Amino acid sequence: MRWRCVWLCFLAIVIDVQARLVRNHVSSICSTWGREHFKTFDGDMYQFPGMCEYNLASDCHESYQEFSVHMKREENDGDPTVSYVVVTINDHSFHLSKSQVTVNSLPVKMPYHNAGVQVEKNAVYVKLQSKVGITVMWNGDDAVMVELDNDYANRTCGLCGDFNGVPVYNEFIHKGRKTSPIEFGNKQKVHRPNDDCEDPYEEETESLEAGTVADSCKEFQTTCDQILHSASWSSCTKLINPELYIQACVQDMCGCTNRTNDFCVCSTLSEFSRQCSHAGGQPPNWRTPQFCAKQCPFNMVYEESGSPCMDTCTYQDTSSLCEDHKMDGCFCPPGTVFDDISMRGCIAQSECQCKHGKIYDSGEVYREDRVECMCLEGRWACKSLQMPATCAVEEGSHVTTFDGKTYTFHGDCYYTLAKVESKDEASPAFTILVQLVPCANEEFDTCLKTLKILLNNDRNNVLMFTSDGTVKQNTQTISLPYHSGDLNIFHASSFHILLQTSFGLQIQVQHVPIMQVYVSLDQSYRAKTRGEF
Repeated sequence: MRWRCVWLCFLAIVIDVQARLVRNHVSSICSTWGREHFKTFDGDMYQFPGMCEYNLASDCHESYQEFSVHMKREENDGDPTVSYVVVTINDHSFHLSKSQVTVNSLPVKMPYHNAGVQVEKNAVYVKLQSKVGITVMWNGDDAVMVELDNDYANRTCGLCGDFNGVPVYNEFIHKGRKTSPIEFGNKQKVHRPNDDCEDPYEEETESLEAGTVADSCKEFQTTCDQILHSASWSSCTKLINPELYIQACVQDMCGCTNRTNDFCVCSTLSEFSRQCSHAGGQPPNWRTPQFCAKQCPFNMVYEESGSPCMDTCTYQDTSSLCEDHKMDGCFCPPGTVFDDISMRGCIAQSECQCKHGKIYDSGEVYREDRVECMCLEGRWACKSLQMPATCAVEEGSHVTTFDGKTYTFHGDCYYTLAKVESKDEASPAFTILVQLVPCANEEFDTCLKTLKILLNNDRNNVLMFTSDGTVKQNTQTISLPYHSGDLNIFHASSFHILLQTSFGLQIQVQHVPIMQVYVSLDQSYRAKTRGEF
């Protein structure tokens, strides 16, 4: 009895392991590839050679259809290829072709983000994701993959099946009646006006459902078996049952008239590799320059399993934050990122530039408003600039302090507008005096008549600006522009005179229609000024 229990437990474990392999990592994935291969959401694999437009997967449970995915194959130099994929989500139709992507018949640029749908294109794949719970990937050639949220279980129809978790049932066995893949596939045809596409006939294909290989094809069994059962694929065969893929490989090689054509064997190996990577396995880099080679742009390299979120100069941490499944494609070599600024291919991060209106090399700076930014290896390092503070006397009596407070003052005398007594060389001493007088202009009660600057707080070293536009140094009138040591005085406009210094003081004097003064100090003078204003 004891050994019987042990045996039953062992048998249960074996059955569970095999069941997980039979499910073939397809809890929510359907795919088609190669000459005519389809794998349903429920894990069944069959062959259908139709070359018309077909419903690959649709939401068929409700009267309102959330999505549909259609596809069409065509012959290209003797090999089948997917000519286009049409994804309809609610009221938006996305037409994916080899040359462009259109939305409701209008071409769009990649990447596309709108209405809860994201469409991206890299060197290998076009990928569409929607918040309704569908992801569609097409390699631009023979392979399309559809992934659905589990919410769509028992709700789908099309070549991908009904997503009920039971292989074969309802697709090829319905109410006790067997349906051939040809019959099942032809039912999924999308009928278009003036469409003269012919349905394939039963004798054109041979189902692998029985798990057998035709005698005429057995010579290829050993080749395909040795490839997928080799040690290099062990990470994959632990996750995915390779037997159906071996049979598909045999059928591909047997059906090829030109057996040196890479397509005969590469398409199924590529699909097995894709499914392995998606399942969390690590497929080997099985391609060579002579066998199923792939070309990549720039200096990128082809990998069987890598992060689809590629690090770039603009987005350098994308891969570390990526939640998407790994996939095959063109990637930058380790230690490099893709230059999406100047499109120079894969470069060291230290060579990355930045972009803000124009391209900046690492170390270059731009200033905007109150911010200064430096490009550092593709990233902006920004800091807030300390802007000068301004004190103003406007319309003779309206005063704004350096701290932004405002008040009105009427006077008839000289008043200290600002005074610095610091002995710090960065902010030398000076005093600014303003003379207020009763105004002859009926519009104003008080007018600003004179501005005096006592440099180094020395009454014998005075600059004076008067309301008539005259500028004097001590008692001598000076002509503008004037430059002497730390001072630069010039006409900024017909009505404005500007005083600039090398020590952080700037004064703008307006003398038409009335005299107004604006005194600006660098932040180095903070808490160092005093004055009656």
